[in-house]
Amino acid sequence: MFFHEKKKYTYFLALKIITFCLFYLIIGLLFTCVPLQSGVEPASLFQKFTWRCIGPANMGGRISDIQALDDDFRMVIVASASGGVWKSTNAGTTWEPIFDTYGSASIGAVAIFQRDPNIIWVGTGEANVRNSVGWGDGIYKSVDGGRTFVKMGLEDTHHIARIITHPTDPNIVYVAAQGHLWGYTGERGLFKTTDGGRTWVKLTNGLPDDGRTGCTEIEMDPQNPEILYAAFWERIRYPYRFLSGGPNGGIFKSTDGGRTWRKLTKGLPQGEVGRIGLAIYRQNPQIIMAIIEHGFQPPRGSKDYEDMTKLGSGVYRSEDGGESWTYVNRYNNRPFYYSQIYINPLDDQLVYAMGTRAMISTDGGRTFQPGFPGIAGDFHVMWLDPHCRDRFYVGNDKGISLTHDQGEHFNFFDNLAIGQIYAVSVDLRDPYYVYVGLQDNGVWGGPSNSRDFNGILNDHWFKFHSGDGFYTAVDPTDWTTVYSESQNGRLRRNHALFRQLSVNITPRQDNTYNWKEKIPPNKDPERPVVRMNWNTPFILSPHNPRTIYYGANFLFKSVDRGDHWRVISPDLTTNDPEKTRRESGGLTRDVTGAETHCTITTISESPLKAGLIWVGTDDGQIWVTRNDGQTWEKISPNLKGVPAGLWVSRVEASHFDEGTAYVTLDGHRSDLFQPFVFKTTDFGQTWVDITSNLPEGHCVYVIREDPVNPLLLFVGTEFGAFASLDGGQHWSPLGKGLPTVAVHDLVIHPREADLIAGTHGRSAWILDDITPLRQMTPEVWEKEFFLFQNRRATKWEAISRGATRGHQLFIGRNPLSMSQVPPSNSPTRLVNSAAIHFWLKEKPAQPLSLRICKPDGQVIKVARVEADAGLNRYWWNLRADPSATAVKIFRRRMDSLFKDLQGKVRGELKKDLKKLQQQWAKAVTPAEMNQVWAALTEKFRTLISRRLFLRPLRGTEVGAGEYIIEMKYKGQVFRSTLLVREDPLKGEK
Repeated sequence: MFFHEKKKYTYFLALKIITFCLFYLIIGLLFTCVPLQSGVEPASLFQKFTWRCIGPANMGGRISDIQALDDDFRMVIVASASGGVWKSTNAGTTWEPIFDTYGSASIGAVAIFQRDPNIIWVGTGEANVRNSVGWGDGIYKSVDGGRTFVKMGLEDTHHIARIITHPTDPNIVYVAAQGHLWGYTGERGLFKTTDGGRTWVKLTNGLPDDGRTGCTEIEMDPQNPEILYAAFWERIRYPYRFLSGGPNGGIFKSTDGGRTWRKLTKGLPQGEVGRIGLAIYRQNPQIIMAIIEHGFQPPRGSKDYEDMTKLGSGVYRSEDGGESWTYVNRYNNRPFYYSQIYINPLDDQLVYAMGTRAMISTDGGRTFQPGFPGIAGDFHVMWLDPHCRDRFYVGNDKGISLTHDQGEHFNFFDNLAIGQIYAVSVDLRDPYYVYVGLQDNGVWGGPSNSRDFNGILNDHWFKFHSGDGFYTAVDPTDWTTVYSESQNGRLRRNHALFRQLSVNITPRQDNTYNWKEKIPPNKDPERPVVRMNWNTPFILSPHNPRTIYYGANFLFKSVDRGDHWRVISPDLTTNDPEKTRRESGGLTRDVTGAETHCTITTISESPLKAGLIWVGTDDGQIWVTRNDGQTWEKISPNLKGVPAGLWVSRVEASHFDEGTAYVTLDGHRSDLFQPFVFKTTDFGQTWVDITSNLPEGHCVYVIREDPVNPLLLFVGTEFGAFASLDGGQHWSPLGKGLPTVAVHDLVIHPREADLIAGTHGRSAWILDDITPLRQMTPEVWEKEFFLFQNRRATKWEAISRGATRGHQLFIGRNPLSMSQVPPSNSPTRLVNSAAIHFWLKEKPAQPLSLRICKPDGQVIKVARVEADAGLNRYWWNLRADPSATAVKIFRRRMDSLFKDLQGKVRGELKKDLKKLQQQWAKAVTPAEMNQVWAALTEKFRTLISRRLFLRPLRGTEVGAGEYIIEMKYKGQVFRSTLLVREDPLKGEK
């Protein structure tokens, strides 16, 4: 019934989309896989596009390290787990990203040389090694306060847990490197430099050097830099299991600057140990705290738990420099993810242990109580002010906060857009909204355009639910219906306005018609028969939004929006009994679903044929059904030259041919760091490798085929986004402004032709208006000049909060076609623009002539456009040129202003004034006149008489309708059209 009620709207929407795309579809028929021959590099073409961040920042993101100046807490450096490095000089009121263009956004540690804060070290590769963690490419150093960095080596350590600097010698630095996570390869251990990072020595005399055990902690005696303490940890991840602990781990001490080491054992647990955290008391370095993972973990309340002579996992204290230890508490929450302990620098009895909840002890670690009310959980790091007992920063999965009263109250910094997105979707509102699933921060929705002068603020974003957020989808016929999924496949149907109206529609035995028929009984709870990936995929059918496909290890189908389901496949995985055991964690059992394996990871239904479905799994299987699951064909064996069992990160069905699909595989969970991208045109019988020149190390998470141009492809990798204009024969970095960051998902908006990126560390970004890329046929590449068809322009109305709000706020960027910064009194109209794109094979000697006309031929705008070789974009402010009378008056008043200033300026200012007068004499168009006016008023504002002050020259705003764009090149006139519309809100009125 619901679908029939929406049928008219669906047909109308389809008609609009078909009309909009008709021009491009005709062009698409002309496309052939011919290498691009123009002298303009595709990379330079893509760099004409600019990404904009829209947030969200409300919930922050995981923090891996915090360091501040001992003598000025306001200068603070924050390491985001997968969002780079941020610096504040005003205690977090504002932040500056200082590591956006370097090798990795996954950060494990930062360090400041306290005697010269211009020296900053960054260790890449997060050390809290959960299943979704990124990896690094070594250690970097800045000597100018973070303005620039230089890589200083240790590239193959992958995960750097800690950096400490000598207190007086900036050339001496120690680095604790955990090493590769997914294999016993690369470098791991404790490294030291004595020449500022030019060379490194691995310290091994007395330390583990078995190729399996890495260094996870290094501490220096604050009164004697020759005394060091190091903690070593063996850990490894597989796609299906995590193992923590080994025989060679433990705590080690050096008294000669790291030349020799000995293992500390007195009072510490024997046998295998796991992750260890260390802390030294500043006032008395004989006092040391350790939190140690060990296999002996008796249940709370048991006799063994109460008997503290039975050493095991928990908190230990030494008061003689580590020579002997006392077991003081069994608390140790999820060691692989936390294992951090801190001593207040002014009170050795005040101890903090990180965990799902922050735990505080006031008796030296003997008892702990939960603390830090008002901020969310999963705590990882602290920085404690050495001069103020009550002041500290704390970082968790939800960002960074500052307290001045020992954690009674916090200032949470919701001005860092470091959200860790797994998946992104869009709706068809106008303007459209973006929906994201975030690591440990639930599912959020927010606008692509807020209509607010300030930009897109936290206020514009809203939350559906907590937990780990993953895939989302929006009914294209009813934007109020939003589907969302959280960890282990929990699927909900939500109402976008009344978000508390959420229905659990996860497939289960009581809502699946043929469960007993298709799924065998679950005889062993440690080997579940139905398995959902941590990030369980589901899709809405492009043929009917009431139809949902949901991937466990079986594929489920619903035709009533998830109320009821059917199983439509056999187990599509290898169902390997070794990989399906619910057994993970090593010394500390950690079975949360993050390692659930032999599951479906990606689903794609052909937009050309209902029931033609492609499926990929985490254990390397690729399947296709052409009859909605009645029969299945395994096609992964036809994929040659790829190691078996690699994680299938995405399948993408083609919009142009039923037999064509794309697949990406991600090898990093097998310790294989290279891209894999393939294409089939015969339903998977054969595959062509289109990885081409994608950079080594860029594991690929997603591929998208443009629905208009069959040769236009996009991929997201661990380190950014790439595009191809020739079907994958060549790839280039896509756009400017996007930092180095993992791009986990990409979506092309079906109406607006925007590309939306979900980044795992820097929230959501939009690349506005890819319509010119859609028209870049091989024929266009060879033309000397080409004027593109244009996307419609909108005269957006202002809906603004109005008042100024200080500086501690996140401001996301509205579309580039809109003004961003409001005047102090917040006007009632937005300044809107339209993008006009054209192509030049070579840079012209002179500016090009551009005219904008009404359909009747009346010229309303004339401009001279500076242009370069390649793609060019001219912004028209949707205003006609001012009248001849207005121009005449403006010129006369500017002449008077120049004359008045000639009698006032002295010295070097006379030269500046003369230069502007020369530019004024050459100015012809209103835009050129306004450029001179702007420069003049900026340079001589204090000297301009009030009676001579004037505003810029402006014409009237144009109305809605179609306009003709004319450009002249080498005597030939080229034409395209531009549709200008009013804000759709006016239509709603």
